Amino acid sequence: MSFNADRRGENRFTLMGETLSRIRRTFGGQSTRFPPGLPPGRYFWGAHAKDRLWVSLNFVPHQKMQVDMWWNSFVCAPVVTLCFGLYPHSVEFGELLGNGFNHPQFHQKGFGSLAVNTAVQALQSVCSPATRIEGLLSNTEEDGLPTGDKNRLAKERRFFWSRFGVGLIAQGPLNDIYLCGTVGALTPLRDGQVADQFPRFVPLESFSPARPELP
Repeated sequence: MSFNADRRGENRFTLMGETLSRIRRTFGGQSTRFPPGLPPGRYFWGAHAKDRLWVSLNFVPHQKMQVDMWWNSFVCAPVVTLCFGLYPHSVEFGELLGNGFNHPQFHQKGFGSLAVNTAVQALQSVCSPATRIEGLLSNTEEDGLPTGDKNRLAKERRFFWSRFGVGLIAQGPLNDIYLCGTVGALTPLRDGQVADQFPRFVPLESFSPARPELP
């Protein structure tokens, strides 16, 4: 049960300028997220302090909801990626890459929380509250680690997802951990920082179709 995010796939939909303008006129300043029916497309947010951070949200209906992050340079590949597959009655966690134990610069620094916070807002904008959450919770890059380290990282991973209102259930002969619950039960984390510089929660209304140019 896994969904493979396609890094090569670009947004296949065009967000018309007048549509976004109408959304901003109607809902601007009144909501912490876009209204139900988030228009398909790719949206950006960025900020700079000691470092620079860009976040991209890519919504492709019936396919995926993907969050990508870039750190100090937008030229290279994203440093962190979170992807959910979108299905008629469920959303399936595909992958959260780049913030694991083998990426110490981004591990336990708030990058994963910002990605999940962004995805939670977007999913709740386009999915019914009763939409199921599915997906296998694992990290194959940990397979070669000592048992104690693997158990510690698995415990930290379960705690990480549980903070967002995601249910966890053990299934199969190896007691693999799967995500469960509903989109309506998800809860973003509104406090904390990313790398002690940027907010861990950014409202969707702060995102724009234009990538911000940072100094």
